[in-house]
Amino acid sequence: MIKPRKRSDAAENCRLILQAAKKLFAEQGVQTVSMHQIAKTAGVGQGTLYRCYAHKGDLCAAIAEQVGMDTVKQLEAFLLNHKDLPASERIGGVLQYIIQFIDEKFQLLLPIHTVHDCEDESAYFRSPMYRLVWDKLTGLYAELEPGYDAGAAAQQDNARATAAQENNANPATVREEDAGTATALDSHASPAATLEGPQKKRDAAWERATAKAHILLSSLHPAGIIHMRESMGLTREQITQYYCELFAR
Repeated sequence: MIKPRKRSDAAENCRLILQAAKKLFAEQGVQTVSMHQIAKTAGVGQGTLYRCYAHKGDLCAAIAEQVGMDTVKQLEAFLLNHKDLPASERIGGVLQYIIQFIDEKFQLLLPIHTVHDCEDESAYFRSPMYRLVWDKLTGLYAELEPGYDAGAAAQQDNARATAAQENNANPATVREEDAGTATALDSHASPAATLEGPQKKRDAAWERATAKAHILLSSLHPAGIIHMRESMGLTREQITQYYCELFAR
């Protein structure tokens, strides 16, 4: 009787495949390396390779995620060490880290975007690295919003988390219930009070900040950055400067 493959064996195969892919990509470039070469170098069968990674875009995404998380850690350290700087300057610092990462790792990033654009347009926006950077940028843009009170928002989020713990509920459910209660109460308030309530101002400010962060990240397509570098002759510093002039103010 054949025993089922252990989970640890599958993890080891994925590790060997990633190790082989990194080596081949570094030596020959991402575009020229075939999946067959990767499987042969890793010492695994083609079937095993495709069970771990359906296509080269998946492989590149896994490697970029590993490398990218190091950049995210550096970015978080930058934000922590410069928390007293104006939000616009911190956004500029984040842009510098992102553009440097894209410029240095574009060979890995291009296949990811190519595959995702063809097969699943939203995959990139669901990736952990994107979500982390988006969250950081949203917080910074929220600081620039006149209607956003970070201290009050944090207190409210903590209150929701406590209520969710006490009631064994999901914080999102508590937020929805709060919204329903607020709507009911607002029906007895004047139109001005409804429109100008502090919570509505914070929600509107957060919505604007979220959209701005998404627009910024959506514009940072690797192909666009490389086109600026190779076809337009712009340096990394110039690209960063122009992005800061557009988005960090």
